Amino acid sequence: MEEKQNKKRKKLGQNFLKNKSILKKIANNLEISENDIVIEIGGGHGELTKYLTKAGRLIVFEIDKNLAEILKKKFNLKNVEIRNENFLDYNLSYFKNNYKLVGNIPYSITGKIFRKILTKENFPQKLIFTLQKEVGEKILGKPKINFWSIWIKIWGKTKSLGIIKKNNFEPVPKVDSIIIKIDFYEKPLIDESENFAKFLKIIFQNPNKKLKHKLINLPHIFKEKRIFELNFQDVLKIYKFYNIKNV
Repeated sequence: MEEKQNKKRKKLGQNFLKNKSILKKIANNLEISENDIVIEIGGGHGELTKYLTKAGRLIVFEIDKNLAEILKKKFNLKNVEIRNENFLDYNLSYFKNNYKLVGNIPYSITGKIFRKILTKENFPQKLIFTLQKEVGEKILGKPKINFWSIWIKIWGKTKSLGIIKKNNFEPVPKVDSIIIKIDFYEKPLIDESENFAKFLKIIFQNPNKKLKHKLINLPHIFKEKRIFELNFQDVLKIYKFYNIKNV
């Protein structure tokens, strides 16, 4: 039976964080008040959920039916909603950006979740995700800047809350994880966020090519540069000079 459950967890990308001090650290960094709406992606057995219940409203998504039933029994509280649904199908615009988001996110859906929440209608106030170390470091722009590290920076301030060694999870995954926190701005730094995303796709395509071969009307100081030689402020400066219609 246990072997069957482990196979199912593997299929769903489920690795449950067991370290209580790390779970408390995640919850504390969400800075939850009784007025907050908190959404948790992947409740599991309630490992993190139990530290989130002081929220005014806690919505927990758990796609595994058996685990959802366990959570409903454990957290039979007026302010807690357990949903046996896919978070990706949920309408976040209802909250008008007034919610906090947390979860231990499987690699297979990381990109889909960020594509869902990084819109003007859907972005939260605050986010804390446990991600595969390599994925989290990419978001932080390590070892060098990339589409995601720059794209996320226009939405909020991103930082690491620390590395989690793989033996803190059950089943034990193949790689270590990292905790990423994003404190979102009241609105993105770039109003035309869709245009900015198109711009980023252009400049990050063929990253070894010099920018002068990708864009016209560039400031002279950037013409001989490659995208990974720039920083966030450089990219913003180029965007101000660049008209998407000139491609």
